[in-house]
Amino acid sequence: MSAYKGKLSYDQTQCIVCQTCAFVCPAGAINITCKALKQSYEFIIWHNSCTLCGNCTYFCPTGAIALSDVRAEALPQSQKYTAITSATLAFDRCPKCSEPMIQTPNSLLNKGFSKRDDALRSLFNLCPKCRRESTFTKRVL
Repeated sequence: MSAYKGKLSYDQTQCIVCQTCAFVCPAGAINITCKALKQSYEFIIWHNSCTLCGNCTYFCPTGAIALSDVRAEALPQSQKYTAITSATLAFDRCPKCSEPMIQTPNSLLNKGFSKRDDALRSLFNLCPKCRRESTFTKRVL
């Protein structure tokens, strides 16, 4: 017998808006939309469409989406067609060029690097373009 699966939860502090979850969702229950000239993203999970397959939780690189195994978190029948999880993710600005960007959460850095110091953290506070320029300058010049 398989474990009970309740509902999806979402931690916007861990999300990097890679949109992998929306891509792998067979039911189309996850929608991510860019708002107002890259000022923010809107993230929505439609629980009535979610089949609780777990693809989004498996493929999420940061663990921003989790599938609950607690019965108390399951949605009551009265909310079956109206329940959504919604969040707005505001862009930060690159300290070097002021381009809009999403910060890299520590959980993702922990997965990718065994040594994490202030230099690494400051590098990942830059947008991808400035990060490439910074690492190229340090390696070549």
